[in-house]
Amino acid sequence: MNRSGFSLIEVLLAMGLFLVGVTALLGLFQFGGGMENTARAHAELAPHVEPLVQKLLDEAWMLDSGGGTTRLQEFLAQPVPGAPDYKYDLIVENPKRADGLPRARLRFYRSNPERPVARLSFLLAKQVPMSRRLDS
Repeated sequence: MNRSGFSLIEVLLAMGLFLVGVTALLGLFQFGGGMENTARAHAELAPHVEPLVQKLLDEAWMLDSGGGTTRLQEFLAQPVPGAPDYKYDLIVENPKRADGLPRARLRFYRSNPERPVARLSFLLAKQVPMSRRLDS
């Protein structure tokens, strides 16, 4: 007897391989969607980051009555100027560097600070613009 066609095991094996392939393909779409969201957030934030960092460098330190720096201001859940859908936190670590400069971490997010869309690190020098010192 010569039978043509596939056996039940061959059909089940083919279906299993097809499901593995479709699952992998759907995972790629999920990954691509996440990358697209990250790219969109970076593109929306890019023009506003440099002016914000400069503002933070100028305004981060509190001044005493004599115009000297005392302590850092807190910047938590502040809206990003020019990008109102985003907020930022400025987290400053204690200086562990030889030069004594604290490291600042800027975290950008939409609604949940535990899920940032972008991060930026920089050193926070104890410099205050002269115009701010004169105003105090």
